[in-house]
Amino acid sequence: MAEQRERKPGTGVAFTNKNKKEDWHADWTGEFADLDGNIYYLNVSKKVSGHSNQEYISVSLGKPKVAKAAPSNAAPKPIHDMIDDIPF
Repeated sequence: MAEQRERKPGTGVAFTNKNKKEDWHADWTGEFADLDGNIYYLNVSKKVSGHSNQEYISVSLGKPKVAKAAPSNAAPKPIHDMIDDIPF
């Protein structure tokens, strides 16, 4: 399998959906990186407006694809600091 490159914030890619089995499935699928670097599923479909009969492209972001990991050098919060967070 090809190695995935890190996506630049604010960019995305979409490829032909080879798993499309229903009409409502996206024509193209891929991923999009928001400005914070979080990766989301991307769905792109070619549609026709019922009102004006013009073709257009519909784009939607799905659920997060990869949860952004906490820095590995982050130390765990000491227990005496967490006691103040307990509401009782």
